[in-house]
Amino acid sequence: MNQRIIYFIFSLVVLFTVFLYLDEKVENQTEVSFLKENWKVIRFIPPKTTWCGEKDPAFSESLVQMEIFDRGWQKPPVFSVTNIDINSQEKLTYEGNFNIKNTFSDMSVLRTKFIEVTTDAINESNCLKDDAPTFILSKDFLDISQDLPGKKMMIGKKLGSDSSRVIARIDAQIISPYTYLVDKFRANPITLRERQFFAYSGGFLSSIHLSGQGLDVRVENTAKKNQYDTYVNHWSRLTGERIVLPPDVGNQFENQIRSLRADLYPDEANGPGIKLSAETKNSIPEMTLEISHSQRYSWKLFIFAKIDWNGQSYRPILREIQPHFKESISYLKEETFQNFLQSALNVKNASRFERPNQKIQ
Repeated sequence: MNQRIIYFIFSLVVLFTVFLYLDEKVENQTEVSFLKENWKVIRFIPPKTTWCGEKDPAFSESLVQMEIFDRGWQKPPVFSVTNIDINSQEKLTYEGNFNIKNTFSDMSVLRTKFIEVTTDAINESNCLKDDAPTFILSKDFLDISQDLPGKKMMIGKKLGSDSSRVIARIDAQIISPYTYLVDKFRANPITLRERQFFAYSGGFLSSIHLSGQGLDVRVENTAKKNQYDTYVNHWSRLTGERIVLPPDVGNQFENQIRSLRADLYPDEANGPGIKLSAETKNSIPEMTLEISHSQRYSWKLFIFAKIDWNGQSYRPILREIQPHFKESISYLKEETFQNFLQSALNVKNASRFERPNQKIQ
């Protein structure tokens, strides 16, 4: 009798050990790639009110469409993000920020801890029906108002054993991508936009041209790398008397340009609204700023007359990222614009820079 009890206890210990081993193996199994595709367009469709998944924080109420534009070999791509304003139904397009870049990276190599065949019962219990938040992954450039062909990924409940992952359905299979793929869309689409007008990494600004309101300033930069593999600017003014600019004058002009940003969007909670931005877009800009980069891509800013809004002065800006897309109106603080304008006047009025002798004659 005692021997049977010992055998019984031993069997329980063995079974418990095997269970722990299998559970640990499932939890720690290596991720696998479910998809490997270079998508060109990703569209996010928010859930319907009937969806049974987690709704807090709330998702964006609008469709969000993201696009990637190739700039050529060994050049960083540029991204756009478009949404439909809920109140006016107007389309708003801006450059996408790091959130959009990361979304394309994650969706191009979509990783999961498991791949299983789904059933209607599984879809029902995990909120994976047609009312779920959905990503459409596509290689076709179509307007946000058009039906987009592509692969659909529906988002359901969080994975019970790992709250950092969600259960998702693609065709007749379920997978477990990370929750952060969808959580970034639980906010206003404004958080997906790049506010800096001239955001770049690597290379240097090769030319700047500001014109309008009686001002015409054009400079070029023939930067060279030093012994530390860092670019050192060499600025020349091309308008008026052609001269080599003092380094501090040219660099200050560049610094002021890099400080230009979208301080306010028309659809922000405290923004001036879509109607005013539409009126601005149809008016004539006061100034134009054209920028070229050493890697042969360029930007163009149309700067409109000053407006006052909520006790603050702004300059409406329309930006083109050439040749890929044109943004909707955004607003730059007047104080920042005046600092930039002063640096342009410093370039206009600068005297020729005489380089110091390198050796005693």
